[in-house]
Amino acid sequence: MISKYFSIYSIIFLGLIARTIITIFYADIGIDNEWRVMLINLYENGILSIRSVNGSPVPNLFMPPLYPIFLYGLKLVFLKNEIFMISIYTFHILFSLIAVYFFYLTVVLYFNKKLALLGTAIFCFFPLHIYSVSQISSINLQVVCFSLFLYGLTYLLRYKKDLYLTIFSITSGLLILLRGEFFIFYFFSVFFIYLKYKNFKKIILSIIVCLLVVSPYLIRNYKIFNVITITKSGGYNLLKGNNPKSLVEGKAMMGSVREVVPEVKEKLDAIPFGEKYDLYFDQILLNQAILFIKEDPIRYINLFLKKFVAFLIIDFNSTYPNYYSIFHIIPKLILGLATLISISLYFRFKGGIYDYLVYFYFMNIGLFSIFFILPRYSLPLLPIQIMISLCLLKKYFNTNKKSDINLNI
Repeated sequence: MISKYFSIYSIIFLGLIARTIITIFYADIGIDNEWRVMLINLYENGILSIRSVNGSPVPNLFMPPLYPIFLYGLKLVFLKNEIFMISIYTFHILFSLIAVYFFYLTVVLYFNKKLALLGTAIFCFFPLHIYSVSQISSINLQVVCFSLFLYGLTYLLRYKKDLYLTIFSITSGLLILLRGEFFIFYFFSVFFIYLKYKNFKKIILSIIVCLLVVSPYLIRNYKIFNVITITKSGGYNLLKGNNPKSLVEGKAMMGSVREVVPEVKEKLDAIPFGEKYDLYFDQILLNQAILFIKEDPIRYINLFLKKFVAFLIIDFNSTYPNYYSIFHIIPKLILGLATLISISLYFRFKGGIYDYLVYFYFMNIGLFSIFFILPRYSLPLLPIQIMISLCLLKKYFNTNKKSDINLNI
């Protein structure tokens, strides 16, 4: 027992040292871009807003709310800017290490201790995972929530306890507040649980708990915009990834949509000032993105395929800073290829956890590829990639686990 805890805590301790060093040398010195705007508007104006029209902030429907609310909560406690920044990175590191611990608890359920520790070490020391804590980004919250989501799901299917149902449901709600489109993957997961669980009452309970988490923001948006949604940024994201200047990672447009896509300038300038500005703004961008795709469908189909390959393996024409650093590209290539090889060898439509992970993985990539692919987008799916890839190594490790290579329950 002592050896068991020492092993996982050794990984976490070394992970703490690595993240602290990275943060000291590479941390953002301040909050910039959209996070800065939203934090200022929350802290100084008491409104969740990313845009100002005629000098006045308008209610946000563009960005998911959870990360700016997290920043705002820290700012209320730590008023001095230096302490405030330190608190952000401290929580980022804490989130990352919590994710590591719950990932270990998840993989040790299906693999023996040695293999579970190997997978946990890969997750903990994956360079992009370490580097992410030094950046002002919601990805850090997303990674810990997804690790808890995966933990709750797998333990629920194995042990059928309400505690795990609650963890799964709450983290699902938090992930929806971090990434509005996650509701698709939540309902896919609920459907999978129903097929395995055969308990409709538990499914309804999960939906209720998830709704309790997201309902305050849904109610807020309905009152202001008369729509039931977390975000309305599909138009922006679709246009960013599907305009004549788009690459795999899209085309940066934050604050410069009119310059990047002059076709929308006149329509955007005609939007009346008011609370529904974000709603009208995104609809215009959505219509323009659809128009571009209709005008040249072959180009955008090819671009979709390039995005898909970029997520699976590598973006061969990336302009993203340091994308081809050996600390990023080599781990990405190895893990990407291992994931694909494992899927080609072991995916058999058996309906077990392995199949669920594969479906979840490809559904996410397919959705991202409709829009655009950034390097950090692979981080929340890193636990899934590692679990799939560990199956390649399972036969080389002695194990008494009864679960087969497909992780069937």
